[in-house]
Amino acid sequence: MSNKVSKFKLIDLFAGAGGLSNGFEQTGRFEVIGAVEINKEAIETYVYNHNKNENIIIKPEGSKISDITKIDFKQFLDSKNILGEEIVVTGGPPCQGFSNANRQKNHLISGNNQLVKEFARAIEEIRPIAFLMENVKTMNSVKHKFFVTENCGGIYGYSSEEHLIKIIEGSNQKKFWEIEELTLIECKNPDLGPLIKELVTSEFNPVLYKEKHLSKLRTIVRNLKKKRLYIIEKKNEIEEINELITAINKYDKSNLKEIGLFNGVILNTTEVLQALIDHKHDNNETSLSNLIDFININQLLRYLIELKNEKIICFGETKVKSISEEIRVSVQVKSYNIVQYLDAFFKYLGYDIDYKVMLASDFFAPQNRERFMILGVKKEKVNNGPVQMPAKFDSDQLPFTVFDAIKDLEEITPKKDINDNKLPYSVTDHITRMQKYYRLGMNENLIYNHINTNSEPLSKQRFEALKQSGGKNFHSLSDELKEISYTDSSRTQNTVYLRLNYNEPSPTVINVRKSMWQHPAKPEALSIREAARLQSFKDNYIFIGTKDKQYQQIGNAVPPLLARAVADQMLKIIGENPVKKLSDEFN
Repeated sequence: MSNKVSKFKLIDLFAGAGGLSNGFEQTGRFEVIGAVEINKEAIETYVYNHNKNENIIIKPEGSKISDITKIDFKQFLDSKNILGEEIVVTGGPPCQGFSNANRQKNHLISGNNQLVKEFARAIEEIRPIAFLMENVKTMNSVKHKFFVTENCGGIYGYSSEEHLIKIIEGSNQKKFWEIEELTLIECKNPDLGPLIKELVTSEFNPVLYKEKHLSKLRTIVRNLKKKRLYIIEKKNEIEEINELITAINKYDKSNLKEIGLFNGVILNTTEVLQALIDHKHDNNETSLSNLIDFININQLLRYLIELKNEKIICFGETKVKSISEEIRVSVQVKSYNIVQYLDAFFKYLGYDIDYKVMLASDFFAPQNRERFMILGVKKEKVNNGPVQMPAKFDSDQLPFTVFDAIKDLEEITPKKDINDNKLPYSVTDHITRMQKYYRLGMNENLIYNHINTNSEPLSKQRFEALKQSGGKNFHSLSDELKEISYTDSSRTQNTVYLRLNYNEPSPTVINVRKSMWQHPAKPEALSIREAARLQSFKDNYIFIGTKDKQYQQIGNAVPPLLARAVADQMLKIIGENPVKKLSDEFN
Protein backbone atom coordinates (compact mmCIF):
# COMPACT_ATOMS: atom_id res chain seq x y z
CA MET A 1 0.00 0.00 0.00
CA SER A 2 1.42 3.38 -1.00
CA ASN A 3 2.06 5.99 1.68
CA LYS A 4 2.07 8.77 -0.88
CA VAL A 5 -0.39 11.56 -0.01
CA SER A 6 -2.46 13.02 -2.84
CA LYS A 7 -2.13 16.75 -3.41
CA PHE A 8 -4.38 19.39 -4.87
CA LYS A 9 -2.88 21.47 -7.65
CA LEU A 10 -2.52 25.13 -6.70
CA ILE A 11 -2.43 28.23 -8.92
CA ASP A 12 -1.08 31.29 -7.12
CA LEU A 13 -2.21 34.65 -8.54
CA PHE A 14 -0.49 37.93 -7.61
CA ALA A 15 1.93 35.58 -5.91
CA GLY A 16 4.55 38.03 -4.64
CA ALA A 17 7.35 36.20 -2.87
CA GLY A 18 4.99 33.32 -2.10
CA GLY A 19 3.75 33.71 1.48
CA LEU A 20 0.16 32.69 0.69
CA SER A 21 1.02 29.56 -1.29
CA ASN A 22 3.78 28.64 1.16
CA GLY A 23 1.19 28.38 3.94
CA PHE A 24 -0.88 26.06 1.75
CA GLU A 25 2.17 23.96 0.89
CA GLN A 26 2.99 23.52 4.58
CA THR A 27 -0.18 21.42 4.97
CA GLY A 28 1.42 18.76 2.77
CA ARG A 29 -1.73 18.64 0.61
CA PHE A 30 -1.09 21.34 -2.02
CA GLU A 31 1.42 21.56 -4.85
CA VAL A 32 1.97 24.75 -6.84
CA ILE A 33 1.65 24.13 -10.58
CA GLY A 34 1.64 27.77 -11.67
CA ALA A 35 2.07 31.28 -10.35
CA VAL A 36 1.36 34.72 -11.77
CA GLU A 37 3.54 37.63 -10.66
CA ILE A 38 4.82 40.65 -12.57
CA ASN A 39 7.56 41.84 -10.18
CA LYS A 40 10.97 40.60 -11.34
CA GLU A 41 12.61 40.22 -7.92
CA ALA A 42 9.58 38.52 -6.37
CA ILE A 43 9.61 36.05 -9.27
CA GLU A 44 13.28 35.27 -8.56
CA THR A 45 12.46 34.50 -4.93
CA TYR A 46 9.40 32.44 -5.88
CA VAL A 47 11.30 30.39 -8.45
CA TYR A 48 14.26 29.82 -6.10
CA ASN A 49 11.96 28.39 -3.44
CA HIS A 50 10.19 26.10 -5.91
CA ASN A 51 13.16 23.97 -6.93
CA LYS A 52 14.46 26.81 -9.13
CA ASN A 53 11.77 25.85 -11.65
CA GLU A 54 11.33 28.87 -13.94
CA ASN A 55 8.47 27.15 -15.76
CA ILE A 56 6.30 27.53 -12.66
CA ILE A 57 5.65 31.16 -13.66
CA ILE A 58 2.63 31.40 -16.00
CA LYS A 59 3.15 33.73 -18.98
CA PRO A 60 1.01 34.56 -22.00
CA GLU A 61 2.11 32.75 -25.11
CA GLY A 62 5.09 34.51 -26.67
CA SER A 63 5.60 36.87 -23.70
CA LYS A 64 8.38 37.12 -21.16
CA ILE A 65 6.15 38.91 -18.64
CA SER A 66 3.70 37.19 -16.30
CA ASP A 67 0.88 39.67 -16.99
CA ILE A 68 -2.46 38.36 -15.70
CA THR A 69 -4.42 40.65 -18.03
CA LYS A 70 -3.12 38.70 -21.02
CA ILE A 71 -3.31 35.13 -19.64
CA ASP A 72 -5.95 32.73 -20.97
CA PHE A 73 -6.48 30.34 -18.05
CA LYS A 74 -8.57 27.88 -20.07
CA GLN A 75 -5.69 27.60 -22.51
CA PHE A 76 -3.27 27.09 -19.61
CA LEU A 77 -5.38 24.22 -18.19
CA ASP A 78 -5.58 22.59 -21.62
CA SER A 79 -1.80 22.82 -22.01
CA LYS A 80 -1.37 21.00 -18.70
CA ASN A 81 -4.20 18.54 -19.45
CA ILE A 82 -5.84 19.23 -16.09
CA LEU A 83 -9.33 20.15 -14.96
CA GLY A 84 -10.50 22.95 -12.70
CA GLU A 85 -11.89 20.45 -10.20
CA GLU A 86 -8.30 19.40 -9.42
CA ILE A 87 -7.25 22.96 -8.65
CA VAL A 88 -7.28 25.45 -5.78
CA VAL A 89 -6.58 29.14 -6.50
CA THR A 90 -5.01 31.66 -4.12
CA GLY A 91 -4.17 35.31 -4.62
CA GLY A 92 -4.11 38.86 -3.33
CA PRO A 93 -4.95 41.36 -6.12
CA PRO A 94 -4.19 45.04 -5.39
CA CYS A 95 -7.35 47.05 -4.71
CA GLN A 96 -7.62 50.80 -4.13
CA GLY A 97 -11.15 51.79 -5.01
CA PHE A 98 -12.44 55.34 -4.75
CA SER A 99 -14.68 57.37 -2.44
CA ASN A 100 -15.48 60.88 -1.33
CA ALA A 101 -13.38 60.07 1.73
CA ASN A 102 -10.15 59.90 -0.27
CA ARG A 103 -10.63 62.42 -3.07
CA GLN A 104 -7.21 64.01 -2.46
CA LYS A 105 -5.49 61.42 -4.63
CA ASN A 106 -4.37 62.55 -8.06
CA HIS A 107 -6.54 60.16 -10.08
CA LEU A 108 -10.17 59.10 -9.71
CA ILE A 109 -9.71 55.81 -11.52
CA SER A 110 -7.05 53.34 -10.40
CA GLY A 111 -5.80 50.71 -12.83
CA ASN A 112 -5.27 48.45 -9.83
CA ASN A 113 -9.02 48.10 -9.47
CA GLN A 114 -9.13 46.11 -12.70
CA LEU A 115 -6.86 43.48 -11.11
CA VAL A 116 -9.58 42.44 -8.65
CA LYS A 117 -11.76 41.78 -11.68
CA GLU A 118 -8.89 39.79 -13.22
CA PHE A 119 -8.97 37.54 -10.15
CA ALA A 120 -12.72 37.13 -10.65
CA ARG A 121 -12.15 36.32 -14.33
CA ALA A 122 -9.56 33.69 -13.39
CA ILE A 123 -12.02 31.98 -11.04
CA GLU A 124 -14.65 31.97 -13.81
CA GLU A 125 -12.25 30.46 -16.35
CA ILE A 126 -10.61 27.91 -14.04
CA ARG A 127 -13.66 26.96 -11.91
CA PRO A 128 -11.43 25.58 -9.12
CA ILE A 129 -12.68 23.33 -6.33
CA ALA A 130 -11.96 26.21 -3.92
CA PHE A 131 -10.17 29.55 -3.69
CA LEU A 132 -8.81 32.05 -1.20
CA MET A 133 -8.54 35.77 -1.96
CA GLU A 134 -6.82 38.12 0.48
CA ASN A 135 -6.61 41.89 0.59
CA VAL A 136 -6.23 44.97 2.78
CA LYS A 137 -8.29 44.90 5.97
CA THR A 138 -10.37 47.88 4.77
CA MET A 139 -11.52 46.18 1.58
CA ASN A 140 -15.13 46.10 2.77
CA SER A 141 -15.15 49.80 3.69
CA VAL A 142 -16.70 52.76 1.88
CA LYS A 143 -13.31 53.52 0.32
CA HIS A 144 -13.51 50.44 -1.87
CA LYS A 145 -16.31 51.32 -4.23
CA PHE A 146 -15.91 50.72 -7.96
CA PHE A 147 -17.41 52.48 -10.97
CA VAL A 148 -20.09 50.82 -13.07
CA THR A 149 -18.78 50.74 -16.66
CA GLU A 150 -20.20 50.57 -20.14
CA ASN A 151 -20.50 47.05 -21.56
CA CYS A 152 -17.54 47.44 -23.90
CA GLY A 153 -16.08 43.94 -23.66
CA GLY A 154 -12.95 42.62 -22.02
CA ILE A 155 -12.40 43.00 -18.30
CA TYR A 156 -14.73 46.04 -18.19
CA GLY A 157 -17.60 43.68 -18.90
CA TYR A 158 -17.19 42.47 -15.32
CA SER A 159 -18.43 45.84 -14.05
CA SER A 160 -21.11 46.68 -16.60
CA GLU A 161 -24.69 47.11 -15.40
CA GLU A 162 -25.80 44.20 -17.63
CA HIS A 163 -23.28 41.95 -15.88
CA LEU A 164 -24.35 43.13 -12.43
CA ILE A 165 -28.00 42.43 -13.24
CA LYS A 166 -27.15 38.97 -14.58
CA ILE A 167 -25.26 37.79 -11.50
CA ILE A 168 -28.14 38.51 -9.11
CA GLU A 169 -30.97 37.23 -11.32
CA GLY A 170 -32.82 34.34 -9.73
CA SER A 171 -31.26 34.95 -6.31
CA ASN A 172 -32.50 36.73 -3.22
CA GLN A 173 -29.74 39.31 -3.59
CA LYS A 174 -30.90 42.89 -3.90
CA LYS A 175 -29.45 45.39 -6.33
CA PHE A 176 -26.20 46.57 -4.72
CA TRP A 177 -25.09 49.34 -7.08
CA GLU A 178 -26.33 52.90 -6.78
CA ILE A 179 -26.17 56.40 -8.19
CA GLU A 180 -24.15 58.83 -6.11
CA GLU A 181 -22.65 62.29 -6.29
CA LEU A 182 -18.86 62.01 -6.33
CA THR A 183 -17.23 65.22 -5.09
CA LEU A 184 -14.32 66.34 -7.27
CA ILE A 185 -13.27 69.51 -5.42
CA GLU A 186 -14.49 71.87 -2.71
CA CYS A 187 -13.21 75.41 -3.23
CA LYS A 188 -13.55 77.97 -0.44
CA ASN A 189 -13.08 80.97 -2.76
CA PRO A 190 -16.51 81.89 -4.23
CA ASP A 191 -14.84 84.39 -6.59
CA LEU A 192 -13.59 81.43 -8.62
CA GLY A 193 -17.18 80.35 -9.38
CA PRO A 194 -17.31 81.78 -12.95
CA LEU A 195 -13.94 80.23 -13.86
CA ILE A 196 -14.84 76.84 -12.41
CA LYS A 197 -18.18 76.81 -14.28
CA GLU A 198 -16.41 77.56 -17.54
CA LEU A 199 -13.77 74.88 -16.99
CA VAL A 200 -16.53 72.31 -16.41
CA THR A 201 -18.36 73.20 -19.64
CA SER A 202 -15.50 74.22 -21.97
CA GLU A 203 -12.99 72.27 -24.04
CA PHE A 204 -10.13 73.96 -22.20
CA ASN A 205 -7.09 71.67 -22.17
CA PRO A 206 -4.14 73.25 -20.38
CA VAL A 207 -0.70 71.80 -19.88
CA LEU A 208 -1.37 69.71 -16.79
CA TYR A 209 1.07 69.39 -13.94
CA LYS A 210 2.98 66.22 -13.40
CA GLU A 211 2.00 64.46 -10.17
CA LYS A 212 5.22 65.58 -8.50
CA HIS A 213 4.25 69.22 -9.09
CA LEU A 214 0.92 68.95 -7.29
CA SER A 215 2.60 66.95 -4.55
CA LYS A 216 5.22 69.68 -4.10
CA LEU A 217 2.56 72.37 -3.95
CA ARG A 218 0.70 70.46 -1.26
CA THR A 219 3.91 70.16 0.75
CA ILE A 220 4.41 73.92 0.52
CA VAL A 221 0.82 74.51 1.68
CA ARG A 222 1.33 72.24 4.69
CA ASN A 223 4.46 74.17 5.64
CA LEU A 224 2.73 77.53 5.21
CA LYS A 225 0.00 76.43 7.59
CA LYS A 226 2.54 76.22 10.39
CA LYS A 227 3.04 79.07 12.81
CA ARG A 228 6.74 79.43 12.05
CA LEU A 229 8.00 81.11 8.87
CA TYR A 230 8.66 78.72 6.00
CA ILE A 231 12.17 79.41 4.66
CA ILE A 232 13.47 77.72 1.50
CA GLU A 233 17.26 77.45 1.36
CA LYS A 234 18.14 74.05 -0.08
CA LYS A 235 19.33 74.12 -3.69
CA ASN A 236 17.13 71.21 -4.79
CA GLU A 237 13.99 72.86 -3.33
CA ILE A 238 14.76 76.14 -5.11
CA GLU A 239 15.22 74.22 -8.38
CA GLU A 240 11.87 72.45 -7.85
CA ILE A 241 10.03 75.73 -7.28
CA ASN A 242 11.65 77.34 -10.34
CA GLU A 243 10.44 74.30 -12.31
CA LEU A 244 6.93 74.92 -10.94
CA ILE A 245 7.00 78.57 -12.00
CA THR A 246 8.17 77.62 -15.51
CA ALA A 247 5.41 75.02 -15.86
CA ILE A 248 2.72 77.46 -14.70
CA ASN A 249 3.81 80.09 -17.22
CA LYS A 250 3.39 77.58 -20.08
CA TYR A 251 -0.38 77.38 -19.69
CA ASP A 252 -2.29 77.91 -22.95
CA LYS A 253 -5.28 80.11 -22.14
CA SER A 254 -6.16 81.11 -25.68
CA ASN A 255 -9.62 79.47 -25.72
CA LEU A 256 -10.68 80.54 -22.24
CA LYS A 257 -13.24 83.34 -21.76
CA GLU A 258 -12.41 83.96 -18.11
CA ILE A 259 -8.80 84.60 -19.07
CA GLY A 260 -8.44 87.57 -16.73
CA LEU A 261 -9.56 85.59 -13.71
CA PHE A 262 -7.32 82.67 -14.60
CA ASN A 263 -4.37 84.99 -15.21
CA GLY A 264 -4.94 86.37 -11.73
CA VAL A 265 -4.77 82.90 -10.19
CA ILE A 266 -1.56 82.15 -12.10
CA LEU A 267 0.04 85.50 -11.24
CA ASN A 268 -0.81 85.17 -7.55
CA THR A 269 0.65 81.66 -7.48
CA THR A 270 3.93 82.53 -9.20
CA GLU A 271 4.35 85.60 -6.97
CA VAL A 272 3.94 83.49 -3.83
CA LEU A 273 6.42 80.90 -5.10
CA GLN A 274 8.95 83.57 -6.11
CA ALA A 275 8.61 85.23 -2.69
CA LEU A 276 9.45 81.90 -1.05
CA ILE A 277 12.68 81.67 -3.03
CA ASP A 278 13.57 85.33 -2.37
CA HIS A 279 12.82 85.02 1.38
CA LYS A 280 10.29 87.84 1.09
CA HIS A 281 7.31 85.77 2.13
CA ASP A 282 5.43 86.89 5.25
CA ASN A 283 3.35 83.71 5.73
CA ASN A 284 -0.03 85.45 5.46
CA GLU A 285 -3.42 83.87 4.82
CA THR A 286 -3.75 85.44 1.35
CA SER A 287 -0.65 83.69 0.06
CA LEU A 288 -1.86 80.42 1.46
CA SER A 289 -5.31 80.74 -0.13
CA ASN A 290 -3.73 81.63 -3.50
CA LEU A 291 -1.84 78.34 -3.61
CA ILE A 292 -4.89 76.37 -2.47
CA ASP A 293 -6.93 77.98 -5.28
CA PHE A 294 -4.35 76.95 -7.83
CA ILE A 295 -4.19 73.38 -6.50
CA ASN A 296 -7.98 73.12 -6.66
CA ILE A 297 -8.08 74.35 -10.25
CA ASN A 298 -5.41 71.87 -11.32
CA GLN A 299 -7.02 68.99 -9.47
CA LEU A 300 -10.35 69.78 -11.09
CA LEU A 301 -8.76 69.86 -14.55
CA ARG A 302 -7.11 66.50 -13.89
CA TYR A 303 -10.42 64.93 -12.94
CA LEU A 304 -12.37 66.49 -15.83
CA ILE A 305 -9.89 65.29 -18.42
CA GLU A 306 -9.78 61.85 -16.82
CA LEU A 307 -13.58 61.55 -16.97
CA LYS A 308 -13.56 62.77 -20.57
CA ASN A 309 -10.93 60.22 -21.60
CA GLU A 310 -12.44 57.32 -19.65
CA LYS A 311 -15.37 56.76 -22.00
CA ILE A 312 -16.06 53.40 -20.35
CA ILE A 313 -17.24 54.95 -17.07
CA CYS A 314 -20.99 55.51 -16.64
CA PHE A 315 -21.19 59.08 -15.37
CA GLY A 316 -23.76 61.80 -15.61
CA GLU A 317 -23.80 65.57 -15.40
CA THR A 318 -20.95 67.43 -13.73
CA LYS A 319 -22.51 69.94 -11.32
CA VAL A 320 -21.17 73.15 -9.82
CA LYS A 321 -22.91 74.28 -6.64
CA SER A 322 -22.46 77.24 -4.31
CA ILE A 323 -22.91 76.09 -0.72
CA SER A 324 -22.23 78.47 2.19
CA GLU A 325 -19.50 80.49 0.50
CA GLU A 326 -18.03 77.33 -1.00
CA ILE A 327 -17.92 76.08 -4.60
CA ARG A 328 -18.45 72.33 -4.84
CA VAL A 329 -17.96 70.37 -8.06
CA SER A 330 -19.41 66.88 -8.28
CA VAL A 331 -20.21 64.28 -10.89
CA GLN A 332 -22.99 61.71 -10.89
CA VAL A 333 -21.65 58.16 -11.10
CA LYS A 334 -22.92 54.62 -10.66
CA SER A 335 -20.89 52.71 -8.12
CA TYR A 336 -20.83 49.56 -6.03
CA ASN A 337 -18.99 48.06 -3.06
CA ILE A 338 -16.40 45.58 -4.32
CA VAL A 339 -17.05 42.98 -1.61
CA GLN A 340 -20.78 42.98 -2.35
CA TYR A 341 -19.91 42.45 -5.98
CA LEU A 342 -17.52 39.56 -5.27
CA ASP A 343 -20.08 37.98 -2.95
CA ALA A 344 -22.71 38.06 -5.70
CA PHE A 345 -20.34 36.99 -8.47
CA PHE A 346 -18.82 34.00 -6.69
CA LYS A 347 -22.27 32.79 -5.61
CA TYR A 348 -23.41 33.17 -9.23
CA LEU A 349 -20.52 30.87 -10.23
CA GLY A 350 -21.74 28.26 -7.74
CA TYR A 351 -19.56 28.84 -4.69
CA ASP A 352 -20.44 29.03 -1.01
CA ILE A 353 -18.33 31.77 0.50
CA ASP A 354 -17.37 33.42 3.76
CA TYR A 355 -15.23 36.46 4.42
CA LYS A 356 -13.85 38.43 7.33
CA VAL A 357 -10.80 40.28 8.64
CA MET A 358 -8.24 37.81 10.02
CA LEU A 359 -5.61 38.64 12.66
CA ALA A 360 -2.30 36.82 12.07
CA SER A 361 -1.41 36.59 15.78
CA ASP A 362 -4.58 34.51 16.34
CA PHE A 363 -2.96 31.78 14.25
CA PHE A 364 0.55 31.52 15.76
CA ALA A 365 2.22 34.23 13.62
CA PRO A 366 4.14 36.63 15.93
CA GLN A 367 2.58 39.69 14.32
CA ASN A 368 -0.59 41.76 14.72
CA ARG A 369 -1.28 41.88 10.99
CA GLU A 370 -4.89 42.11 9.81
CA ARG A 371 -5.95 40.95 6.34
CA PHE A 372 -9.35 40.68 4.70
CA MET A 373 -9.93 37.19 3.30
CA ILE A 374 -12.62 35.58 1.13
CA LEU A 375 -12.87 31.78 1.18
CA GLY A 376 -14.92 30.05 -1.51
CA VAL A 377 -15.75 26.36 -2.02
CA LYS A 378 -17.86 24.84 -4.80
CA LYS A 379 -21.29 23.98 -3.43
CA GLU A 380 -21.09 20.34 -4.53
CA LYS A 381 -17.67 19.94 -2.83
CA VAL A 382 -18.83 21.10 0.61
CA ASN A 383 -18.72 17.86 2.62
CA ASN A 384 -18.20 19.29 6.09
CA GLY A 385 -19.93 22.65 6.04
CA PRO A 386 -20.85 25.35 6.30
CA VAL A 387 -18.13 27.38 4.59
CA GLN A 388 -16.63 29.51 7.34
CA MET A 389 -13.30 31.18 7.94
CA PRO A 390 -11.31 29.52 10.74
CA ALA A 391 -11.95 30.70 14.29
CA LYS A 392 -9.18 32.07 16.50
CA PHE A 393 -7.11 29.32 18.11
CA ASP A 394 -7.85 28.85 21.79
CA SER A 395 -4.34 28.34 23.14
CA ASP A 396 -2.58 29.57 26.25
CA GLN A 397 0.55 29.93 24.12
CA LEU A 398 -0.92 32.77 22.10
CA PRO A 399 0.04 35.30 21.15
CA PHE A 400 3.61 34.50 20.16
CA THR A 401 5.91 37.49 20.62
CA VAL A 402 8.95 39.06 19.01
CA PHE A 403 11.01 37.23 21.66
CA ASP A 404 9.57 33.89 20.54
CA ALA A 405 10.45 34.74 16.96
CA ILE A 406 13.96 36.20 16.93
CA LYS A 407 15.64 35.97 20.36
CA ASP A 408 17.93 33.14 19.19
CA LEU A 409 19.42 35.42 16.51
CA GLU A 410 20.40 38.17 18.94
CA GLU A 411 24.03 37.05 19.33
CA ILE A 412 24.55 36.45 15.61
CA THR A 413 25.87 39.68 14.06
CA PRO A 414 24.09 40.33 10.76
CA LYS A 415 26.08 40.64 7.56
CA LYS A 416 25.93 43.77 5.40
CA ASP A 417 26.56 42.29 1.95
CA ILE A 418 23.73 40.35 0.24
CA ASN A 419 26.34 38.30 -1.62
CA ASP A 420 27.55 36.95 1.73
CA ASN A 421 24.21 35.30 2.42
CA LYS A 422 24.86 32.72 5.14
CA LEU A 423 26.11 32.63 8.70
CA PRO A 424 26.74 29.81 11.19
CA TYR A 425 23.72 29.11 13.40
CA SER A 426 24.10 27.49 16.81
CA VAL A 427 21.06 25.86 18.43
CA THR A 428 20.63 27.20 21.95
CA ASP A 429 19.42 25.29 24.98
CA HIS A 430 16.44 27.63 25.33
CA ILE A 431 15.04 27.55 21.82
CA THR A 432 11.35 28.49 21.76
CA ARG A 433 8.54 26.53 20.09
CA MET A 434 8.37 29.25 17.48
CA GLN A 435 12.10 28.97 16.75
CA LYS A 436 11.81 25.17 16.43
CA TYR A 437 9.17 25.77 13.77
CA TYR A 438 11.47 28.14 11.88
CA ARG A 439 14.28 25.56 11.85
CA LEU A 440 12.13 22.78 10.39
CA GLY A 441 13.63 21.72 7.07
CA MET A 442 17.06 23.16 7.88
CA ASN A 443 19.52 20.29 7.56
CA GLU A 444 22.55 22.46 8.21
CA ASN A 445 23.48 24.81 11.03
CA LEU A 446 23.28 27.95 8.92
CA ILE A 447 21.09 31.04 8.84
CA TYR A 448 20.34 32.75 5.51
CA ASN A 449 19.36 36.37 4.76
CA HIS A 450 20.54 37.53 8.20
CA ILE A 451 21.60 40.81 6.60
CA ASN A 452 20.82 44.38 7.56
CA THR A 453 21.58 47.92 6.49
CA ASN A 454 24.96 49.53 6.96
CA SER A 455 23.30 52.45 8.73
CA GLU A 456 24.41 56.06 8.39
CA PRO A 457 25.94 57.74 11.49
CA LEU A 458 22.71 59.67 12.16
CA SER A 459 20.64 56.48 12.08
CA LYS A 460 23.06 54.79 14.47
CA GLN A 461 22.82 57.81 16.77
CA ARG A 462 19.03 57.55 16.74
CA PHE A 463 19.11 53.80 17.35
CA GLU A 464 21.44 54.30 20.33
CA ALA A 465 19.27 57.09 21.75
CA LEU A 466 16.13 54.93 21.51
CA LYS A 467 17.88 52.00 23.18
CA GLN A 468 19.25 54.10 26.04
CA SER A 469 15.97 55.91 26.67
CA GLY A 470 13.70 52.93 26.10
CA GLY A 471 11.99 54.97 23.40
CA LYS A 472 9.34 53.43 21.15
CA ASN A 473 9.75 55.27 17.85
CA PHE A 474 10.84 58.46 16.10
CA HIS A 475 8.62 60.62 18.32
CA SER A 476 10.57 59.45 21.39
CA LEU A 477 13.74 61.18 20.10
CA SER A 478 14.95 64.59 21.18
CA ASP A 479 13.94 67.57 19.03
CA GLU A 480 17.53 67.88 17.84
CA LEU A 481 17.62 64.32 16.50
CA LYS A 482 14.18 64.72 14.92
CA GLU A 483 14.75 67.90 12.97
CA ILE A 484 18.11 67.14 11.42
CA SER A 485 16.54 65.54 8.33
CA TYR A 486 12.76 65.99 8.68
CA THR A 487 11.15 69.30 7.69
CA ASP A 488 7.94 68.45 9.50
CA SER A 489 8.74 65.85 12.16
CA SER A 490 5.20 65.99 13.58
CA ARG A 491 3.88 64.28 10.43
CA THR A 492 6.25 61.31 10.76
CA GLN A 493 4.37 58.04 11.27
CA ASN A 494 4.67 56.04 14.47
CA THR A 495 6.17 53.15 12.50
CA VAL A 496 9.30 55.18 11.61
CA TYR A 497 12.33 54.21 13.75
CA LEU A 498 10.06 51.75 15.53
CA ARG A 499 11.89 49.91 18.29
CA LEU A 500 10.37 46.45 18.64
CA ASN A 501 9.25 45.09 22.00
CA TYR A 502 10.35 41.55 22.85
CA ASN A 503 7.26 41.02 25.01
CA GLU A 504 4.62 41.71 22.32
CA PRO A 505 3.77 40.51 18.84
CA SER A 506 5.22 42.70 16.12
CA PRO A 507 3.05 45.41 14.58
CA THR A 508 2.21 44.95 10.89
CA VAL A 509 5.47 44.26 9.07
CA ILE A 510 6.10 46.69 6.21
CA ASN A 511 9.33 47.51 4.38
CA VAL A 512 11.23 47.73 7.65
CA ARG A 513 14.32 49.09 5.93
CA LYS A 514 12.51 52.18 4.65
CA SER A 515 10.85 52.66 8.04
CA MET A 516 14.14 52.05 9.91
CA TRP A 517 12.81 49.44 12.33
CA GLN A 518 15.13 48.72 15.25
CA HIS A 519 16.01 45.49 17.00
CA PRO A 520 14.40 45.33 20.48
CA ALA A 521 17.70 44.81 22.33
CA LYS A 522 20.39 46.24 20.04
CA PRO A 523 20.96 49.69 18.50
CA GLU A 524 20.78 48.39 14.93
CA ALA A 525 18.38 47.82 12.07
CA LEU A 526 16.29 44.68 11.91
CA SER A 527 17.71 42.10 9.53
CA ILE A 528 15.97 40.60 6.51
CA ARG A 529 15.74 37.20 8.23
CA GLU A 530 14.35 38.74 11.42
CA ALA A 531 11.65 40.51 9.37
CA ALA A 532 10.91 37.23 7.56
CA ARG A 533 10.48 35.43 10.88
CA LEU A 534 8.01 38.07 12.09
CA GLN A 535 6.05 37.23 8.93
CA SER A 536 6.36 33.52 9.94
CA PHE A 537 8.53 32.38 7.03
CA LYS A 538 10.67 29.37 7.93
CA ASP A 539 14.47 29.73 7.76
CA ASN A 540 14.62 27.55 4.65
CA TYR A 541 12.66 30.13 2.64
CA ILE A 542 15.37 32.16 0.91
CA PHE A 543 14.87 35.69 -0.43
CA ILE A 544 16.55 36.97 -3.61
CA GLY A 545 17.26 40.50 -4.87
CA THR A 546 18.73 43.73 -3.52
CA LYS A 547 18.38 44.49 0.18
CA ASP A 548 15.49 46.87 -0.38
CA LYS A 549 13.73 44.44 -2.72
CA GLN A 550 14.05 41.63 -0.17
CA TYR A 551 12.68 43.80 2.62
CA GLN A 552 9.85 44.90 0.30
CA GLN A 553 8.96 41.33 -0.67
CA ILE A 554 8.69 40.40 3.00
CA GLY A 555 6.62 43.48 3.84
CA ASN A 556 4.18 42.71 1.03
CA ALA A 557 3.75 39.04 1.94
CA VAL A 558 0.90 37.20 3.62
CA PRO A 559 2.13 35.44 6.79
CA PRO A 560 2.41 31.75 5.80
CA LEU A 561 0.96 30.61 9.15
CA LEU A 562 -2.17 32.71 8.59
CA ALA A 563 -2.54 31.20 5.11
CA ARG A 564 -1.93 27.73 6.54
CA ALA A 565 -4.79 28.16 9.03
CA VAL A 566 -7.18 28.93 6.17
CA ALA A 567 -5.77 26.03 4.11
CA ASP A 568 -6.48 23.66 7.02
CA GLN A 569 -10.05 25.00 7.17
CA MET A 570 -10.51 24.63 3.43
CA LEU A 571 -9.41 20.98 3.62
CA LYS A 572 -11.82 20.35 6.48
CA ILE A 573 -14.74 21.81 4.53
CA ILE A 574 -14.12 19.55 1.52
CA GLY A 575 -13.70 16.50 3.76
CA GLU A 576 -9.91 16.26 3.67
CA ASN A 577 -7.11 16.59 6.23
CA PRO A 578 -3.64 18.16 6.25
CA VAL A 579 -0.63 15.90 6.81
CA LYS A 580 -0.15 17.81 10.06
CA LYS A 581 -2.62 20.31 11.48
CA LEU A 582 -1.41 23.78 12.37
CA SER A 583 -2.84 23.30 15.88
CA ASP A 584 -0.48 20.31 16.33
CA GLU A 585 2.60 22.19 15.07
CA PHE A 586 3.34 23.90 18.38
CA ASN A 587 2.37 21.16 20.88
